[in-house]
Amino acid sequence: MSIHRRRLGISIASGLLMEGLNKISPLLILYHAQKYLGLAAFGSAQFGMAWLEIMQPLVAFGYTSYAVASISRGHESAPLLSHITSLKLVQMLLVMLGAFTFGLWQNSGHPLQEYFLLLVLLLTGTVLDASWLALARQKLAYFSALGGLLRLASLLAIFMWVRAPEDKQLFMLLQIIPSVLMAMATAYFAWTRLGWSPISKTSLPAIVRFALPFAGISLLMAVYDRFDLFLMERWFGLEAAGAYAGPAKVVQSLAALGTSVVAAFSAEMVQVKDRDSLARHTALSLWCMLAIATPIVFGSPFVETEIMGLLFTHESAAAHGIFSWLTLGIIGQVFITVFGLQVLQLKGEPWRLFLCLLPGLALGPMFAWFLRNTYGWQVMAWAAVASKGLAALLVVNAARSFVGPVPWSPILRTLAAGACMALALYGIVLQGIILNLIVGGIVYVSCLALLNRQKVAWVLSHPKIARTWRGILG
Repeated sequence: MSIHRRRLGISIASGLLMEGLNKISPLLILYHAQKYLGLAAFGSAQFGMAWLEIMQPLVAFGYTSYAVASISRGHESAPLLSHITSLKLVQMLLVMLGAFTFGLWQNSGHPLQEYFLLLVLLLTGTVLDASWLALARQKLAYFSALGGLLRLASLLAIFMWVRAPEDKQLFMLLQIIPSVLMAMATAYFAWTRLGWSPISKTSLPAIVRFALPFAGISLLMAVYDRFDLFLMERWFGLEAAGAYAGPAKVVQSLAALGTSVVAAFSAEMVQVKDRDSLARHTALSLWCMLAIATPIVFGSPFVETEIMGLLFTHESAAAHGIFSWLTLGIIGQVFITVFGLQVLQLKGEPWRLFLCLLPGLALGPMFAWFLRNTYGWQVMAWAAVASKGLAALLVVNAARSFVGPVPWSPILRTLAAGACMALALYGIVLQGIILNLIVGGIVYVSCLALLNRQKVAWVLSHPKIARTWRGILG
């Protein structure tokens, strides 16, 4: 199966545009929230959001990945909507009961008790979500545009109404609402195309059983991105968690720039059946994601101080270097996403991915516990990077049975472009974030194009781009 360049290009381009808007919005939100809430209230809000988001996979339960994988194997999509929605509704009620009981058992003020109504709203959106159908039918561009508009509306609302530490629950609510509205939109999309099929009670246990590994993966991935924040709050307090959460959220936002690439290639790879096509799609997906991640990783030490100073009014000296260290984890996340979520998960081996993720998640907290007294906050970032690094190695090794040898050439060529950029910035010693971004960008893009001529030629050979160049050159 050949790579569908036009559809893939449109999906990636529109996704990157909206993701860019979506990522500018959270950065402005972080600046405004930390400024008006203060470190303690901001840390409490981020800690609470982390708890709520950990509850989400218990309801989502990997049904999105299960549905996409099921459609990929040729199963009928019509009954999926009614069966998955019914199962998620039952699980939502069970999670709410468990969260309420746990919140009462814990001391007053625990996030599951304090933010229970927000949890209900978030889980309601999770029940309604039917993004799996949009992914399977390559309708990502429309929902990316809608998501961007909702995020911008949320940003304006936060700027207008979040003005004091007492507004932390309103701040959390305004962050949750866009995802709930997006879920409603996907539910409408699925309902108008599939309708509501009769529910087969005998099918429900089988769906739960098949979705179980996907649920485990979703839960582990959520914990991977938040365990360091949980440990920060437990060992160093809410103010420390608030100071750490700032750079951590920025890194998460930057890492998500590759979401459009992930979604576009996942939509294409659902239809891929033969090994050679899968290997080509995997190599191209990896290259695209690394091309986005590499300048972030190699350039972060040169702009960290100014970026953190611009984004956050309340800074701590102990948080210096956290941002740069955490960006290293993006590389591990890229490999987990491409070889794990796109290859192992989509091709029917979710249990292998789950087992590959477990050792990394065990390593991180142990690493942090042993070294926390010696190195303080820095060790939390090191633990997050070590966790993703170990998991990435295990995932890539497991995926080789599907895609063959690791495509080292595009990996090393892309990383080399980032290294050239870092050496140039180190040697020139520029003052100011703007100059560093401009010069670093020019050096990186030039080296990337020079070292990856075949990939650039593949892009330039697209019919529309070729016609544009012919028009320019006469």
